[in-house]
Amino acid sequence: MARRAQYQYGVLLDGGDKGSMAIGIGLGQSTGITSLVAPTYEVTRNETIYIDGLEIKFQLTPGTEAPAEMNAYFPKYRALWLAENCTGTMHNLYTLRGAEIRDSAAWSRYILEAQHLFGDETEVVFQSHNWPHWGTANIKTYMDNTAAAYKFIHDQTLHYINQGYTSTEIANMIKLPDALNKVWYTRQYYGTLSHNSKAVYQKYMGWYDANPVNLNLLSPTDTAKKLVEYLGDTNAVLKKAREDFKRGEYQWVAQITKELVFADPNNRAARELCADALEQLGYQSESGTWRNCYLMGALELREGTKTLNTGGRGVRNMMSGMTVDMALDYLAISNDALEAQDDAASINLHITDTDEKFFVERKNGVIIVRKDETHPEADTTVSCSKAQFLNVFIAKNFDTKIGGDMNVVKKLLAHCKTFLPNFNVVEP
Repeated sequence: MARRAQYQYGVLLDGGDKGSMAIGIGLGQSTGITSLVAPTYEVTRNETIYIDGLEIKFQLTPGTEAPAEMNAYFPKYRALWLAENCTGTMHNLYTLRGAEIRDSAAWSRYILEAQHLFGDETEVVFQSHNWPHWGTANIKTYMDNTAAAYKFIHDQTLHYINQGYTSTEIANMIKLPDALNKVWYTRQYYGTLSHNSKAVYQKYMGWYDANPVNLNLLSPTDTAKKLVEYLGDTNAVLKKAREDFKRGEYQWVAQITKELVFADPNNRAARELCADALEQLGYQSESGTWRNCYLMGALELREGTKTLNTGGRGVRNMMSGMTVDMALDYLAISNDALEAQDDAASINLHITDTDEKFFVERKNGVIIVRKDETHPEADTTVSCSKAQFLNVFIAKNFDTKIGGDMNVVKKLLAHCKTFLPNFNVVEP
C-alpha cells in the first residue's frame, strides 16, 4: 500500500503544471512524523459523552469512508462533524492505493441518518478535508446531494450489473445526473465514477466477469510476450502507435505500448511512447489522484523505480501502539511459507507486563497463533515485556535480552521478509 500510495499522491513528482498539483482532497499530504496515541475509551454505539465538560453526541457510521467511522455533534456550538463522510469532492469507494471496499449504500444511509438526528439543530458542518458549510438549509442540501451521489453510484452500478454488463463496461457507461454533476462537492477531484463503480461491482460480484477466458489468465509478462510474438514486428507496432498518439488516442497507445514494455522492458522506444501517453492522460484528468498515478507511471518508465528516503519516520512509535495480536499477525504475513515449509519451530510466548500468553508455531510453513495457550512440546518458552517482544520479533534486534532460547526465535524469524516499497509498477 505504501508503494501504491506513492503513485496515488504523486510523492516523487515535482510541483507545477507538468507535475503534482493536488491530491484531490487537498494540495498534499502531511509530512510530519507518524504517531499514535492509544485510545482510553472506545465508542461502540451511538452515545453522548462529555470530554472536559464538552457534550459530544456520537453517531457510528461503520463501513463508510472507513471500517470504523463516526460523526459527532457538538450541541454547544450547533456544529456537526462529518469526518470524511461528506467532503468537498466525491470520495473513494475504493482507494487507488489499495484498501477494503467501502459500502456506498451504507455511506448514503448514514449521511441521511445524521441529517435526521442533527440536521434541524445544525448551523455549521465541518469535516476532515475542505471547507465548512454554514446555514441549516444549505447544510441540508449539502448532505442531500452527497448522499444522493453515493446512492446513485451504488444503485446504477447494480442496475447495469443486472443487465449483464461487466465492471469495465459499466465504468465506461456510468454518468452522474446533470444536476449532481454540476455540484462542486460531488465532482470527481479525488474519487471517480469510474473506479467507484468498479468498487461496487467488486463488492457484489468480485473480480470475475463470468467469461471463462478470464478464469486463469497468463501473467502480464507471459501475456505480453505472446502478444508481441503474434504482432511480429514491434517497430511496425510502434509506428502505428505513434500515429494513434498524434490522433489523441492516448489510452490505446498506453495499452499497446505497455505490452511491448512487459515483453521487453529494455525497449526504450516503447517505454518513452508509453510514458508520453500516460503523461497526456494525466494532464486530462480531473481527479488529482488519477493525474498523479499517470504521471508517476511516466516517471518510472523514463527514470526507473525510485523511492522516497523517508527512513520510516515514526514507524517505531506506531509499532509501540500495536497489540501483540497485531504484531503476530504481521509476523505471519511476513513469513515466506513455501520457503519455510520444512523448517518447523514453536514457541510458548509470555508477555510479562500484560500477562498475555500465546503458543506460536510454524508447521508446514504456516505460522499459527493460539492465544491463551501454552504447549509442553514447544521448542522454547520466551518471557519478555511487550516492548522487548516488538524489538526482537518485529524489529529483529537480537541484542535485546529476553528469557528463552534465542536460537529458536531466530529460526522462527529466519523466513520473515522485510517489505520494501520499491517494486516495479508499470514494468515487469
